Amino acid sequence: MTAPLFATLLRDHRRRARMTQHELAVKSGVSVRAISDMERGFSAPQRRTLDALADALGLDPAGRSALADAARPTRDVPSGICALPRDLPDFTGRRDELALLADACRPGSITVVHGPPGVGKTALAVHAATRIAGRACFVDCRGSTPDPAAADEIADRIARVGAPCDLLILDDVADPAGLPTEAGRAVVVTSRRPLPGFGTAIRLLPFTVEESVRLLTAITGHPESGHVRAVAGHCGHLPLALRAAGNRLALRPAWSMAELAGRLAESDRRLALLSVGDLSVWRRYASAYAGLSPDARRAVHLLASPGMETLVELGFVTELAYLYARSLTGGPSIGG
Repeated sequence: MTAPLFATLLRDHRRRARMTQHELAVKSGVSVRAISDMERGFSAPQRRTLDALADALGLDPAGRSALADAARPTRDVPSGICALPRDLPDFTGRRDELALLADACRPGSITVVHGPPGVGKTALAVHAATRIAGRACFVDCRGSTPDPAAADEIADRIARVGAPCDLLILDDVADPAGLPTEAGRAVVVTSRRPLPGFGTAIRLLPFTVEESVRLLTAITGHPESGHVRAVAGHCGHLPLALRAAGNRLALRPAWSMAELAGRLAESDRRLALLSVGDLSVWRRYASAYAGLSPDARRAVHLLASPGMETLVELGFVTELAYLYARSLTGGPSIGG
């Protein structure tokens, strides 16, 4: 729960701007549910969300600074460069993975949480950190971006924390070589690829149907139904896609869950619908595609080509998917 001052300031700024929560949501790209939770003191925004709200409200520099100060976490985590991101107020599922993390995070341990883009690796690591005793630090290693952080940059950021941390989260790691570790603390690494020989591995998969339904109903307030399950299926049970779909519906109160399911059923429009504010399935997977080898890119194009559905019965798609996965994990290339 965030400080009451932030909730009061956000509500007062919105009212002075003569906006409803829905109008602020449409203008900022932040969901109605998220704004409601913030105004009730149930959650506080990450930096990008805070900037989007401040822009939509037309705040001057003094107003933006005051709102940012009020949103600072009160939990004992480092502020600034190694601050722990906000835990999701509606974090869903992952009971087994949380238990594995709690058991694995011991002084001197290294645990790798790996899985495809949008599966919720960072959310899991942050949520686990809020449940584990001690002080947590977070470093974005930018491994999936064109400008990954170098080992010396990461070491410098950790050194500037100013106090020891018991749990270090190294987020979005592409290459573990040279990453700083210390025997006195637990380290959690998130990565799109498994990192063989680099600690205990936890593979994160898309949600189960039940987890998908729980998350969608939590975000939208709609009761469980066949339409909710249809939306979850169109999202591939991927947490990022589910959040984008839920926020899309929250921004369109005139839509029903059935209408959202119908729109998502049109595959050529699906990616556009699954992009809301800073939640974008397309951007996440575009960044993953940009990091693939030429052979892996050709496999992706082939898998997406018209007529591929006719090859499923022959097993060709399964074989291509296997080879594509091997390329992602550093195995032999498709042409090798």
